[in-house]
Amino acid sequence: MRQGKDQYLSLFIPSMQLEEALRAVPEGVTIRVKVMPGSRDSGVGKYDEWRRAIHFKLTEPAKKGKANEELIRYLAALFNKPVTDVRLVSGHTSSKKVVLVSNTSILEVQSAINEALENSAAEAKKS
Repeated sequence: MRQGKDQYLSLFIPSMQLEEALRAVPEGVTIRVKVMPGSRDSGVGKYDEWRRAIHFKLTEPAKKGKANEELIRYLAALFNKPVTDVRLVSGHTSSKKVVLVSNTSILEVQSAINEALENSAAEAKKS
């Protein structure tokens, strides 16, 4: 587990909590996210219980849509989807956003996010 000021208490986000940030819609799944642009590396962060959103760290700055573009590319890779299946629904100029991932299920999204958290925790242990 990672130590420091954004310490993680577990290797994954419990499904019940994660479901609060996800919503099944006819096109796929919407995800409430909170982005942290300008981070050292990109990845899934912690779950924000207050906002019911998942934190995503992004290396790009929040200027001229660069962070939004990186978020879309990152999520497409995370969920193994083409970039065209990931769309920013709201929050274009805010750190709080809603993203639509088409042609997927809540279970697939949960699994991919928890796998990413496990991988980042394993890498942090190696360091």
